[in-house]
Amino acid sequence: IKEANVLYPSIFAGAENESMEYIEKLSENRKAYLTRIYKLSKKYFPKVAPILKKQNIPAEFAVLMALESGFNSNAVSSAGAVGYWQIMDDVAKEYGLKIAAKEKNKEDEKVKPHTNKQKAITDERKNFVRSTHAAARYLKDRSRNLNGNWLLIAASYNCGVGNVWDAMEKCGKSNPD
Repeated sequence: IKEANVLYPSIFAGAENESMEYIEKLSENRKAYLTRIYKLSKKYFPKVAPILKKQNIPAEFAVLMALESGFNSNAVSSAGAVGYWQIMDDVAKEYGLKIAAKEKNKEDEKVKPHTNKQKAITDERKNFVRSTHAAARYLKDRSRNLNGNWLLIAASYNCGVGNVWDAMEKCGKSNPD
């Protein structure tokens, strides 16, 4: 679907009018950011595509990684989400990713000093392949929870499926989208 030189993925059809003003403003105000993300996408998207395809997730969902972290493996959100796909601790554990232990404060160190025998755990949310597989499985599970509605699935990736279900219930529609 094409409108004003914007190509909309067919899986998101119906949201064109609501998003046009945002797209225009973003393309004017954040041109350098969009150019940088576009260049990085050429490196990452071809690697993401087969992983998403294996889980029957539309290729357009590769954009989530760009939106969530800007392709920065070390990104950490204010809510504590980490890595390329900005995965929270509980979700990481649920999908089998190892996460790094939280930094100890000085009071904790006084009680239990650090020894060289302790091995640092790599946070797999920062591992491109492992985190991409986990994100794809997460999205597949959300497609089951949200009847394959890709707009709701995208929303749930951002704010959690529970919040989407709550919003669906509050809207009062029999079949909210």
